[in-house]
Parts: sequence; structure tokens; C-alpha cells
Amino acid sequence: MCGIVGYAGNKNVESVLIVGLACLEYRGYDSAGIAVVDEDEIIIRKEKGKIKALEALLKEKPVKGKVGLGHTRWATHGEPSRINAHPHTNEKNTIAVVHNGIIENYIDLKNELQSKGYRFQSSTDTEIIPHLLNDELKSGKKIDDALMSIYKRIIGKWAIAVVFESEPDKVFFAQDGAPLLIGKGKNEYFLASDLSALIRNCDEVAYLSSKQWGFFTKEQFQLFNFEGVKIEAEFKKQELKWEEVDKIGFPHYMLKEIHEQTSIFRRVLEKRINDKNEIEFTELIASKEFLTKVNRFVIQAAGTSLHSGMIGKHYLEQFAKVQTDTDMSSEFRYRNPVVEGDTMIIAISQSGETADTLASVHEAKAKFLKVISMVNNVNSTIARESDAFIDTCAGVEIGVASTKAFTAQVLHLFLFSIYLARLKWMITDEQMKEIVDEVKTLPTKIESILQRASEIEKWAKDFVSSKDFVFLGRTYNHPIALEGALKLKEISYIHASGYAGGEFKHGPIALITSDVPVVCIANKSEIYPKMISNIQEIKARNGKIISIVTEGDTSAKSMSDYCFEIPDTHDFLSPILSVIPLQLLSYYVSVARSCNPDQPRNLAKAVTVE
Repeated sequence: MCGIVGYAGNKNVESVLIVGLACLEYRGYDSAGIAVVDEDEIIIRKEKGKIKALEALLKEKPVKGKVGLGHTRWATHGEPSRINAHPHTNEKNTIAVVHNGIIENYIDLKNELQSKGYRFQSSTDTEIIPHLLNDELKSGKKIDDALMSIYKRIIGKWAIAVVFESEPDKVFFAQDGAPLLIGKGKNEYFLASDLSALIRNCDEVAYLSSKQWGFFTKEQFQLFNFEGVKIEAEFKKQELKWEEVDKIGFPHYMLKEIHEQTSIFRRVLEKRINDKNEIEFTELIASKEFLTKVNRFVIQAAGTSLHSGMIGKHYLEQFAKVQTDTDMSSEFRYRNPVVEGDTMIIAISQSGETADTLASVHEAKAKFLKVISMVNNVNSTIARESDAFIDTCAGVEIGVASTKAFTAQVLHLFLFSIYLARLKWMITDEQMKEIVDEVKTLPTKIESILQRASEIEKWAKDFVSSKDFVFLGRTYNHPIALEGALKLKEISYIHASGYAGGEFKHGPIALITSDVPVVCIANKSEIYPKMISNIQEIKARNGKIISIVTEGDTSAKSMSDYCFEIPDTHDFLSPILSVIPLQLLSYYVSVARSCNPDQPRNLAKAVTVE
């Protein structure tokens, strides 16, 4: 959460920082600010609200310089305000700091500094950093030694960037668990917490690892570990194109990303299924022999990724016949889970930086368990710290509410389950051919759903005043009910709850009135009659029914107030198709309610704090 940018070069730093922050705004949009080193002073400009508010301030009070820092904030400590916005400085304004993450021991450090006479302006944990640095420098330490001293004192997962009035040509940076990367240009260097902020200016980037720090000028770059030992950075060519982070004509990133699912699935299937109809994971370095001996999987994830993991549990148990548990990352590490050597952890994260999931990876490694991660960023911390990873290949996802990353995760969990089942000789050639042939039809079926998006757009106005929604699904589509409810909550701010259909009579049915829309996922399956029973129960209580059914359905459709048909497919693949109308429903309801679906209140894309 939060976005960091930095620059040293020959360009006007104000414009470089603003463009970088605009690319990172999905990581936090409570407030934004910049610090520019202008000859012999540090100039701060910051404002509450989105980047446009900061831009307006800079038009009134422009700054000039060639070196600086920028930050867009997602509030953790202290409300969104100009005072709490970054950058933060020491009292004499000779040190400016931007920070991502949480400093867990900031209260102790703040008390210590206040006892020495330091005064604080903000409610943030970040403000202790410039005061700590000031205190270290006042004791006679050089800047490098002062920085290394505080790196060892602050506890948590964090990343920082610092400029000093006394060294006006340098940007200092460090990270211990929160992402940072360096971009190299011609006589210029860039700093960012995400690649999207660098693609316009850099062909080469270097990803920092935990407990690394350094500095750059426009011509020089140096990297060290926290002991002060110099490290050679590995710069790699970056392949991301600007069009991938542009709306390309869509009104919102979320709608663009929903529509990208067709092309993503085609690309994934082309990559994962070879000419012999075999499933391949070329990047997966896990031993096939070890995989066949795994007796239990524990899937670790949070939010939308947790819902994909719940579907993955069904796949691994049905096809690979391996006991699988899906556990929310935020709880796993705190309950001393019972795990053994033949247990493997599967960590799922869209960003690859999710703090709770990363903590679970560390917990698993501490218990000597092997970890496979499924990530959409192969250079992420979770990917680097896992024993092996699978790239979900969804491309950059800017919309805070995940859509294409979710379906890409579900597809890869399915393919991995089939891959493992094949390794264990649990699927015949005939079964394999049937499965692969059906999977290859998914892009066309997704496309056919998206071509009828206008049907759902017309419904949206009917739900503008709704205050509650209920989503019901069974087996493979129970997690889709949870995901549909989450999407609606995230971006339209309508309270929504998802339930397994079988649990409906055990309490949730008390919620049903004529004012409560109920979304019923009633695709063709062996439990279809059970969903029909749910629909009848809702109908008897005057509930408003929105059904997602298989093409040609008559029973559920006849009882529904709104009905959307999805193409026929195997029950186990139906979640991929049934979630897309729910993504569209949440999007169009959000727009109809004049909400911003790309930047929902209080949320940010990469949850890098616990």
C-alpha cells in the first residue's frame, strides 16, 4: 500500500515525480506529496486527496530541481490530511523521508525522541525516521552510518527513501520487506515501489531484496546490505509496455481488465498446453518426484486470492486426490498449525507482496516446509522467497478490485491440479484429451459473455438504492458467491454477503425481504436441484432473484426476476464463467451509484502491511 517514487537526473523533477505518482495512485490515494532538493534547500509540497489535488497545488506553487522524492499514501497511522501526508521532515527541514509499510515499534521510538525534546507534527509512524536520523547525525555520525543505525532499530516490513539538504545530489533508499526497484536511464536513475512507474523512462530495472540499501545520483548508483557490505545490483531488461497500464479507450481500468480475460486465457493456454496436449509449467523448478509424494496442501491467501484458493482445494482433492486445506494468511501464522514434512504450502498473491501471505511463507519456511507460490509478478518478494513459483500471466492489473488476476489464478490452479494428477497417473489419455479440449473452449465462451455485458448494464439502475445483497452458490461456485459479494462491497459500497446454498436455511434466510436482491449461481450440475430449492425458498419470501444459469435453462429462469445465461461447460470449469457476470454486475452498479470502481474508498491494490 502507498507508492514511492524518486529521481535524480537532468529532467524537471516535479513532472517526473507527478507522472510516477499517477502510475502508482492505485496503491494509495488518501494524500500525496513530493520533496524536491532545490540547490541548498528541501522544498515540500503535499496535499490531501488524489494526485490531481497535488497537481493543482503545484500549479499555484511550482518547484524546480533535478533531485526529489514523491509519495502517494494509503493511511495506516493518522487520518488522511495534509499534515499526515508524506514526505515528513525533521524540524529544520534538512531531511525529508517517504515511507511504505509499518514501523511496529514506532511508539517506543517516538517516546524516546520526545524525551530528548523532539516535537512531532503528524500522527504517523513515518515521522520518527527523519527525527531519528537527525538525532544520529547530531551525535556526530556520517549519513551512511546514521542510516545503517536506524535500519537496525526500526521493526516491521518497510521501505523508505530519503533526501538530505547536505547531500543535494543524492537519493537514499532502503527496504526490509516492502518492494522497491531501481530504474536506469541515460544519466539518470529512478526509484519506485512498482514497475508501472518506471516503464516510460527505463529499459533496465533492478529489484531490491530485503535488508538492502543504497543511494544514487544522476550518474552513480551504489547498493549495500545492512552491514555496509557493497552489493552488485542485477539490472534486467523490462518488457512491460505502456499500453498495458493504459485504459486504451475504456472508461475505467476495471472494465478494461474484465474484457482482457479473453485474450489472457488464450495466451495462458497457448503457453501451458503443448502440441501433445500436455500441461507445462516451464518456470516451475519443483521436483516432480517430490510433488507426487505430497500428502497435503495448505493454500495460503487473502481476499480474492483466498476465494481462488477455495476453488483450488476442490481441484486438488478431486483430480490429484491430495488432502487440501485453504487458510486465510492472516490467521495461519498465529494459530500454530499442525503441519508435517510431506505438507506443501501454496501461497497465492496477485501482487506477490501481500504482507499476510508473505508472513505465512516465512512461517512455513520456519517449519521446513516447501512453498510454491502463484503470483502475477515473478520478481515479487513472495516469488523470490518461495521454493518455486508459477506465473499466473494475467498482466498488470491496475483496478483495485481484482478481476482478470482472479480468473487467471483459478485457471492455473485447475491446470496445476491436472498436471499433478497426470504425474500420479490418475488421469487417462482419453480423460486428458476431453479436459484439454474443454479448457480450450473457455476463451470463446468468456468472449460470448462479455458480448452481452449490456444486459447487465441495464439491470444496474434497478439496484442503485439497494442496501443489502445476498449471493448463493454451491460446491465449485460457493467461492464465487463469496467473490461476487466481495466485489460488490468493494466498489459499490453496498453491503453484501456470500453463502453456501446449503447454509442458507441455517440463518441467512432471515435476511430475505422484497428489498434484498439474491444472486443465485444455478449452473447445470448434479446439485442443480438443490439450488432450485434455494430459489423457491427465496421466491416464497418475495426476495428479488438474480440467477446465473446455463444456456437453455428454464426452471431457474422462470422463477427469476433477472437471469443471465452462461455457456455450458463442465461443472468444475463453471466458476470461471459464472464469476464474469458478477464482475460486470458489481462494475455497472458501482458506476450507476457514481462510485469510482478503480479507486474504492479505504482500499489499495497491494496490501503490504499486516
